[in-house]
Amino acid sequence: MITSMNTSTMKKRIYTTAFPTLMASLATLILLVQLAACVGGGDPAPTPPSAQDGVKAKLTSGKWNMQTAQVDGVDKTATYSGLSVTFSSSGYTTTNGKGLWPASGSWSFVDTEGKKIKREDGTEMTVEVTDTSLKLSFNWTKATIGGGRAESIAGQHVLSFAK
Repeated sequence: MITSMNTSTMKKRIYTTAFPTLMASLATLILLVQLAACVGGGDPAPTPPSAQDGVKAKLTSGKWNMQTAQVDGVDKTATYSGLSVTFSSSGYTTTNGKGLWPASGSWSFVDTEGKKIKREDGTEMTVEVTDTSLKLSFNWTKATIGGGRAESIAGQHVLSFAK
C-alpha cells in the first residue's frame, strides 16, 4: 500500500505542477504561430504611387481649357482663344491648337518628378498641375502665319488651363 500511495501522490504532483506548465507552453506556442503568420504572411504593402503617377493622374483626369496665355510676359490669350487639351496616358488631343499644338500626338515624361513633359515634336514643357489647374511653360521657336494673322508666336509661352 505504501507503493500505491506513493504513486497516487506522484500523480497528484504531476497534475498540479506539470499540467499548468504544459498548458502555458502550449498557449505560448499557439501565440507564436499566430504571430509568425501575421508578420510573415499576407500581401506585401502596396508601393506608393510615384511622382509621375500623381501628375499623370491629374493630367488625364479631364479636358483642360486654356484660361490665359502669355508670350514673353505679354498677354496673348486672344491669339490662342478656345484652346483645350485632353491628355491620355501617353497621348493628347487638342481643340483650336492652331500652329502651337497639333490636333493629336504623344507625350512622355522627361524627368522622374513629373515636372517636365516632352511632346513627340520635341517641345519640352514644364508642368505645374493641381486637381483643377494646369500651367504649361515652354519655349516656342516658330511663328506661323495663316489667313493673314498669326496663329502662333515665337517666344517663352506660359499657358494656364482650368477644368
